[in-house]
Amino acid sequence: MPDGSTLPAPSRRRTAALPPGLVPRYLSREEAAAYLGVSPETFDREVAAGWWPPARRRGEKGTRLIWDRLALDAAADQASGLGQPLPASPALAAQRALAEAAALKGVSNGAARQLRHQHRPTQAR
Repeated sequence: MPDGSTLPAPSRRRTAALPPGLVPRYLSREEAAAYLGVSPETFDREVAAGWWPPARRRGEKGTRLIWDRLALDAAADQASGLGQPLPASPALAAQRALAEAAALKGVSNGAARQLRHQHRPTQAR
């Protein structure tokens, strides 16, 4: 996260298959709230108000609610006026994911540095 804080620790079962430093694509309510820097209660209110995309149901019974981290990013970009287009290629998407993970850990690497210096097109108003 931009302020140097981290997401709440996902369950051990979820992170066992993830390489170190890789942020999960789908976030629980608590993880999504922490990712956005608000309390879970504030996150619930903002989702209900339409600020953030609604949850998706997962699991065998459809009882687990998850939020797509990239959809949260897209909503934040839209709200701030950045409105980035989706990456043009899978390689660029992978590069962005690595840069995001590095930024969340506070690590500076080539991918994060390159991402920071890319030109972002402005949105017509």
